[in-house]
Amino acid sequence: MAIGILFLLLAAYLLGSVPFSHLITKWRTGLVIREVGEGNVGSRNVWHVVGPQWGALAFTLDVLKGLLVYLGGIILGVPIWGIGLAGIAAVLGHQFSFFLHWQGGKGLATILGLMLGFSPLAALGGLALMGLADLYFHNFNRSVIVGALGIIFLPLVLGQSVAVSIYALGLAMLSGVKKLLDRQHETAVWQAHPWQGNAKPGFYHEEGHEHAASQDANAH
Repeated sequence: MAIGILFLLLAAYLLGSVPFSHLITKWRTGLVIREVGEGNVGSRNVWHVVGPQWGALAFTLDVLKGLLVYLGGIILGVPIWGIGLAGIAAVLGHQFSFFLHWQGGKGLATILGLMLGFSPLAALGGLALMGLADLYFHNFNRSVIVGALGIIFLPLVLGQSVAVSIYALGLAMLSGVKKLLDRQHETAVWQAHPWQGNAKPGFYHEEGHEHAASQDANAH
């Protein structure tokens, strides 16, 4: 059993490390995704830099990272706590990719994939809440918070163990910490090479910042 858990942990980290957003962007445009747009190695950045269909592809592949780790653990007969650890390894792989010299994205899509395994209805419900919140706020970061809260608390509403909600909270905290670590880099990238058009990454809230970002977009 110990060997199976160790194998799953290693496989999960390596799978999480596969930088689909980086690879798709490099393949389609020759650009380095971490140096353009919002500076994040994630599907939303791919959506705006490369195109919606490619962003959707990156999102799907990143979701599958988490879901495959969960399903792989079930197939190998790994106990649920071992699958949980492997899920954390997959998220850390995405955030600190071996293939990108320990750089990476926030892991939100991979977290969604994991929660699709641990609590499918909560994951889908959180995704729906995020979509509704975006219609109201028109702000990605705020909408993500609403969706994350849904995924954290819906398992309790659905009668699942509190451990599922605690696990979801821990994953959300990992993503939040990574966002803080990347904030300075992402702000610098946005000022140099922002998305074209009216889209905003979510971390510009002040009118002056949005105006400056718009001027940068016109300059490029």
